[in-house]
Amino acid sequence: MLLKSLNFDKPEHVLPTVGHLQSMLQLHFTDPDMEEIAYKTLPICQNTTVLDLLNNLSTKFRLDDINNYGIFKVEDGRETLLDMNECPQFIKNHWFVESLERDINSYFTFHRINRYHK
Repeated sequence: MLLKSLNFDKPEHVLPTVGHLQSMLQLHFTDPDMEEIAYKTLPICQNTTVLDLLNNLSTKFRLDDINNYGIFKVEDGRETLLDMNECPQFIKNHWFVESLERDINSYFTFHRINRYHK
């Protein structure tokens, strides 16, 4: 059904990437050592919550307290903190479907909830 709705004749149409087809999630974050944006692509199940993801990231990045950090969705330049029970893969899948209808700039970022206070 989805394939019928895809118009491959449109040159601006973008086919799904591996991240769209598999359970991969790309997170943008500021590398504290380099003070620049870095990207991590992580294997994340569909039902992985933000809390699960933060627990995994706390081990990987040796975070002091996961309550100080959040996963944010950025849509067309607007950043929104995700609730601990939200599943980023569901949001990503929604973005993919929405991107078939209009151009959207969306991604996930990971950083302190209040960046200016360490």
